Amino acid sequence: MSKAFMKTTMTSTVHVLSLTAAGLGLLGGLAGCRGDREDKPPRQFFPDMDDAPKWKPQSKSEFFVDGRTMRQPVPGTVPFSSVPISATTLANKPEWAAPFLEASEEYLRADKAYYEGVGEDGAYLDVMPASVKVDKALLLRGQDRFNIYCAVCHGKLGDGKGMVGQQWSYAVPSFHDPKYTDVKQNQGKDGYLFHTARNGVPAAVAGQAAKMPGYAHALSVKDSWAVIAYIRALQETEKGTAADIPTAEREALEQKRVKPAPKAPP
Repeated sequence: MSKAFMKTTMTSTVHVLSLTAAGLGLLGGLAGCRGDREDKPPRQFFPDMDDAPKWKPQSKSEFFVDGRTMRQPVPGTVPFSSVPISATTLANKPEWAAPFLEASEEYLRADKAYYEGVGEDGAYLDVMPASVKVDKALLLRGQDRFNIYCAVCHGKLGDGKGMVGQQWSYAVPSFHDPKYTDVKQNQGKDGYLFHTARNGVPAAVAGQAAKMPGYAHALSVKDSWAVIAYIRALQETEKGTAADIPTAEREALEQKRVKPAPKAPP
């Protein structure tokens, strides 16, 4: 094999490798064009795929006479579902339909007492609506949500001595203040506490920051009522006595009580 042939072969190999590396580098650069962090829009190599004509739900359209993008079903359209849903079926409230019924009620919000904490006259409810089932599960849920969102200011006992509350520029309200149990005042009504938990307390002077933010973004309607139920439970703890505890449980607690150390002899 001649030296000239070997030299030619090596030169060709180098050229091929160089071209391959350049091609891969170019492809890598093109692929990276879409991920650049800059103010300019990314390069579009397939604009028809990026900018395909489409109409978003609830958007406006000048094409149709009624100006709406979404179209009404044509006459004779029959509802279809993998599960047969009818007014009669839903009226029986089967277990599988619970999420759908809850979503429908949440959307309609027809029950002002449940969703707003007010009666038909717009006044705050004295007590939570009958549709709220107060049981152990609700109280435990209320305790969980209260400790997450409320205790940091109001304290785990509801006494206004949370870690943040004690450092605040003014005294954070204590739920054990008599006005929060007196239904003759707004502050003592369940509806008021519900409204406050969801919407907060406005500033005393217009233009200033709210005294307390609302927590509707974090608390569902059901969770808000759970928190109110737990606040009422906290208030009851301040009123209770040992006589309120069932005898068997009271005796068990007495046995667990740490006995005081005997006094040292004189």
